[in-house]
Amino acid sequence: MMRLRTKLLVAGAIGGVGLIVLLFAIFGGGGVRSYLDDNYRRQSASGDSIVYTSSAKPKAVYEQIRSARPPADTRFDPSGYFLRYSDDIVAITADGSGSRIYVDDERRGYVHWLPFVGGVWGSGGSGENFRGGGPGGGK
Repeated sequence: MMRLRTKLLVAGAIGGVGLIVLLFAIFGGGGVRSYLDDNYRRQSASGDSIVYTSSAKPKAVYEQIRSARPPADTRFDPSGYFLRYSDDIVAITADGSGSRIYVDDERRGYVHWLPFVGGVWGSGGSGENFRGGGPGGGK
């Protein structure tokens, strides 16, 4: 016969595994890259960007991605929609009647999309916090 303590430990372990499975089902597995691979047509991996296409308008694609994989931050510019993740930047731009979806690692994404996200998300460069050594205010 099992002791009460053993039964509680077994029940706790089963409950913990159940909670993990439930959270995985609710929030989905994998990052934004796996979501893009599963839901959009990969067009190329030219340069450092991976490019996907969709027949949906950029705003619809942005909403789909944002809902499925919530980003740390977002930015909208007339040129497109930008989503920042811990390791990736996703940019969605118009392409005829559909969309082009670019995914870059964080550093490459800052460089690639600097005109659109640089003043908001920083430059992504290692000298981003360097303030110079000369005279002047702001030091």
